[in-house]
Amino acid sequence: MAHKSTLNKADSRKLGYIGAVPQQRADIPRDSDSWFTPSTYIDMVRQTIGEIDLDPFSSAQANEVIKAKRYFDETSDAFKQRWFDDLGTVFMNPPYSRQLINASVDLFIQHWLKGHISQGVVLVNNATETKWFQALLHEASAICLVNKRIAFENRDGKHVSGNTRGQVFFYFGTHTTKFTRTFSRIGAVLKCT
Repeated sequence: MAHKSTLNKADSRKLGYIGAVPQQRADIPRDSDSWFTPSTYIDMVRQTIGEIDLDPFSSAQANEVIKAKRYFDETSDAFKQRWFDDLGTVFMNPPYSRQLINASVDLFIQHWLKGHISQGVVLVNNATETKWFQALLHEASAICLVNKRIAFENRDGKHVSGNTRGQVFFYFGTHTTKFTRTFSRIGAVLKCT
């Protein structure tokens, strides 16, 4: 049995769990809500859903890669905006802090169930035990279980090291065959019922 003095305590700043803040560097401000999706994956999203009409949790810098027709950032606040007048396509990499991911997933699902979203792709951590993950799973048409951890990018475009979680792409729409063909290159794709 180990003595209490020899046990190491995990440093929560170094853990990549939802809501944890990645280790800070003075020259690069980061937080758990600023994980930029690499262009390789955005290209796959476009191959599946076509042009992205809305990225609801984004920034001007992130939209240089996403190239959505519209995006909401911290100042425009997706929770206070009308997403669509008709139908639209959505890519969502939600903020990962616990309270914001719960609310953002709820908001996405509300728009999906109201028929405002024609197709959508949601990228999240594979936190299968959470209510928000189960809610996405219940409504999705298909999912891709990515076969490696995504090296997200930070504000300066460099890969963020230390991602300790795997990721999942959720697809919402009727083109599950196209989603399967495109995303099966990066992981197992399962159709949902």
